[in-house]
Amino acid sequence: MGTPRSTFTGVQVLRFVAALLVVCSHVPTYLHARLDTSPADVPTGQIGVTVFFAISGFVAVVVTRRTPQPTAWGFLRRRLVRILPLAWAVMTVKLLMVVIAPATLERTSTSPTYIALSYLFLPGRGPDEVVEPFYTVTWTLSFELLFYLVVTIALATRTDPFRLATIVFTGLAVASAFRGPEGWPTWQFHANRFVLCFLVGMAVGAWALDRSTRVLVVRLAAIVALWLAVGAVAGASLPSLALLPLATVVLLVTVASEPLLGRRVGPVGRTLGDASYALYLTHPIVAPATVTVVAAVVSGAAAPVVAAIGALVAAISASVVVWWTIDRPATRLLQRRHRDRRTRGRRVSGR
Repeated sequence: MGTPRSTFTGVQVLRFVAALLVVCSHVPTYLHARLDTSPADVPTGQIGVTVFFAISGFVAVVVTRRTPQPTAWGFLRRRLVRILPLAWAVMTVKLLMVVIAPATLERTSTSPTYIALSYLFLPGRGPDEVVEPFYTVTWTLSFELLFYLVVTIALATRTDPFRLATIVFTGLAVASAFRGPEGWPTWQFHANRFVLCFLVGMAVGAWALDRSTRVLVVRLAAIVALWLAVGAVAGASLPSLALLPLATVVLLVTVASEPLLGRRVGPVGRTLGDASYALYLTHPIVAPATVTVVAAVVSGAAAPVVAAIGALVAAISASVVVWWTIDRPATRLLQRRHRDRRTRGRRVSGR
């Protein structure tokens, strides 16, 4: 039995890789819209989202098990502080851009109710009749918040988070097999087998701390089997069926390789990992805008190549800047205010 690691630097870098995969899947769409290139479907985005969800499950287990007497509100508050400020900020920026520079955006149709639901991360049907949020990539945050809510309820009721999550997400995954391909009610949004990714991460997180390999194998086998069964019933393609097994292997290998990766990952890798959330949220604004600028100054066969490279570089660079100047300071400020309130509360009660 190995000694559990105190940090998982490799997982941080894996966050960045997952975010970059999502960006790479969206760049061809931006090129097609602005440079009239041939449509291209790059499936790396689904891989990135699958890995993202698995990492969230991993982190939730590691954090709750390492925190002495974790509280439901403490866990939820930390997650909300980490997610909400930047998400709301980019949504607001997009709203402003709809008015100021709509040509730089992919989708500009909206309505007040639709926007309100998007800010609350609740599923809503937009003016184009598609059930997805106003700021499209935040659809994943709706699932993340559902997962955090399940963990919060488990902590509040002193239930094993993995056990409760297994019950809830197994039900949602099974229900997804019977959901119609289109026109399904908005309330069925979370009936999606992708929720099983959280369970994979939780299983790997538990193993990272207790190294109970037998339990890990049983859990992962059951989760992957359910994923394949539900996908087969729903008529999923072979590449789609391979998503969760691939994410499982990638996360498990990354965690198992931490003794090697932890020594090799430098400050650049850690910074990119820290900025991965900002990369995921800001690239739908930065990358299309970059392509628009390149399209205006570069022509010919070189334009798509220059635009694609420029979009990736700009998105990564902007994410680091946003993390350094906005995301990290805002998170630290909110955390510090909470600690100050707790300190004042203890002083008052001690008088």
